[in-house]
Amino acid sequence: MIIGIDARELGGQPTGTGRYLHNLLRAWSRSSTDRFLAYLDEPPRTAALATARVEWRALAAAHARGIVWQERVLAPAARADGIDVFFAPAYQCPLTLPRPRVTAVHDLSFFSYAPDFGFLEGLRRRLLVAASIRVSRAILACSRFTRDEIARRFPAAAGRVHHIPLGADDLLPPAPARAEARHQLHVHGPLILWVGSVFNRRCLPELLAAGALLTPRWPNLCIDVVGDNRTHPRRNLAALARQAGLADRVRFSGFVDDSALALRYAAADVVVQLSDYEGFGLPALEAMARGVPVVASNRPALSEVVGDAACSADPRNPRDIAHALAQVIGDGAFAADLRERGRARAARFSWATTAERVLEVLHEAARL
Repeated sequence: MIIGIDARELGGQPTGTGRYLHNLLRAWSRSSTDRFLAYLDEPPRTAALATARVEWRALAAAHARGIVWQERVLAPAARADGIDVFFAPAYQCPLTLPRPRVTAVHDLSFFSYAPDFGFLEGLRRRLLVAASIRVSRAILACSRFTRDEIARRFPAAAGRVHHIPLGADDLLPPAPARAEARHQLHVHGPLILWVGSVFNRRCLPELLAAGALLTPRWPNLCIDVVGDNRTHPRRNLAALARQAGLADRVRFSGFVDDSALALRYAAADVVVQLSDYEGFGLPALEAMARGVPVVASNRPALSEVVGDAACSADPRNPRDIAHALAQVIGDGAFAADLRERGRARAARFSWATTAERVLEVLHEAARL
């Protein structure tokens, strides 16, 4: 079977969806006998995935980007290549492609948490995702929460939504021991690590307020925010840290490569994932897989992913967040228990299983 894939998420600086696709392709290249054609709008930066099973199609077009490239460049190329089914890993699929399509919709934040998006951007996403759901033979949701949300908002698609959880990424390179990692990062006190793009729904001001409550007990406390600032309306993150009295205790590292991320996981005392709304919670899962204690929101779908293997907190209550962080940082036995439970919980999520189940959906869609 020939499977076409929109691989644009592997260009630039891959975030969660890019890691999703990378792990699927890696698993498929090892186990599947299918042929995968990965379409991009620029030359690929993922040479490690170039195998006999995965073929790259760099379709550069000077004046075609976004939806124009998708419909006028990608769709004709996939049709000419004679694909049997098309996989869209990032919310939207080619609407004019006359082939079976399977689309992964990881959340509906642009519907459910519209203030995080500008008016035109939010409208664009809502229209394209709604259209993609209508034309797709199958829709993939990475949590039960997202599956149910899609079914409620798009009742006609309810029978086509498949819940297939993600796995814990094991692509990061080896990191040095904790002491060496902390030395390289110049960390001298508790390190609270945030991984993921910064949106307003992810409650960074509340985390900073919680950090301020902890500094009398831990004056060398450090908060490292790893992820680009994607707030809307855009907020000055450095100003937020200054207002919280943490100007010299917060690092805004932005996007970092895999080596730098592995170093931070090795040095961290706790990873926080605070949000009013998430479709899954990949950073929490990846932290647990690496034996780092997690403080997570008591909101779906995060609570669905971490179960009882993380310390939960109300993401809008700085005192509740501070209490959870203090438990992890100040109680060695409690933190050790979280590490053990976190590893066990993360072991239940497998990219090999995820890839196998996604491939089953693709085959089924092609046969219908």
